[in-house]
Amino acid sequence: MIKIALDVMGGDNAPISNIDGAIDFLNHDADGIVKLYLVGPEEEINNHLSKHLNLDLRFIEIVNASQIITSEDSPARVFKTKPNSSMNKAIGLLKDNIVDAVVSAGNTGCLLSTSFFNLGTIKGVKRPALFAVIPSEKGNFLLCDVGANSSCKPEHLLQFSKMSSIYMQYQMDIKNPKIGLINIGSESNKGNELTKQSFKLMDTELKNFIGNIESRFIFDGLADIIICDGFTGNIILKLIEGMMEYNLNLVSSKLNLKESPIINNIKELYNYEEYGAAPILGIKGLVFKSHGSSSKVSILNALKTAKKSYAINLQDKLTNL
Repeated sequence: MIKIALDVMGGDNAPISNIDGAIDFLNHDADGIVKLYLVGPEEEINNHLSKHLNLDLRFIEIVNASQIITSEDSPARVFKTKPNSSMNKAIGLLKDNIVDAVVSAGNTGCLLSTSFFNLGTIKGVKRPALFAVIPSEKGNFLLCDVGANSSCKPEHLLQFSKMSSIYMQYQMDIKNPKIGLINIGSESNKGNELTKQSFKLMDTELKNFIGNIESRFIFDGLADIIICDGFTGNIILKLIEGMMEYNLNLVSSKLNLKESPIINNIKELYNYEEYGAAPILGIKGLVFKSHGSSSKVSILNALKTAKKSYAINLQDKLTNL
């Protein structure tokens, strides 16, 4: 039995979207090998579950959590100031080996700090990292780091590369993924000290390193993994999200295609909810971060990702960098 804890109060649409996503997951999980631990206000969870008469409650356990993490909470202290929050208690279940993985759409900074201080990092990993799956017609790629580390050293970027490569190989079935380093030019001597030193290290240590890549070429299918510090990655990610929405609205408005299947198909291609969640790489345990605006569809897919990651022993593979 695979056991997954879900932070019911995490995300903008909590708790309903999280509970509904969990219910849909169990209804689709025909093999019946997953048990969900719903962590949040017990009464509220029970009230919502009671509306689903055909739900098999053998695959659900409710863990009461009385506190809620808000945007005003300090990420560095939330594991101490709100020990009874749904996020903290979900991570605690993983720490105590009660569950095999955790899924949360809650505050990214709080999830990072809670995971780091409660679980620690894999031996040899200095910094945990976050990535995003970026859809592209020429092949989806990973962008890492996207916000966990605003300040990095070359050795950190090397570790991000290795962990991303393992995820790409085993979770996304892309063998020998090509790795590129974000820079302002393709030449090895371009960029700041971080990128220049990182280039030398990655070129020596990584067999599939293709060199520097400018941001304008990241959608061209040149690399399967794009590496950068978290500050740069977060800016790139949010720019991509903003430009995609802007361009789709612009085109549909100018060409009067707002209800067109063509526009809807393109929107579906760039729909983050189809990718569910991404693990915090380097943490000593499977912790998955889902988008803050996740609907039940995103939560459903996040739970599928967590299930597959545990089934393929992703954590064990990450410990052998």
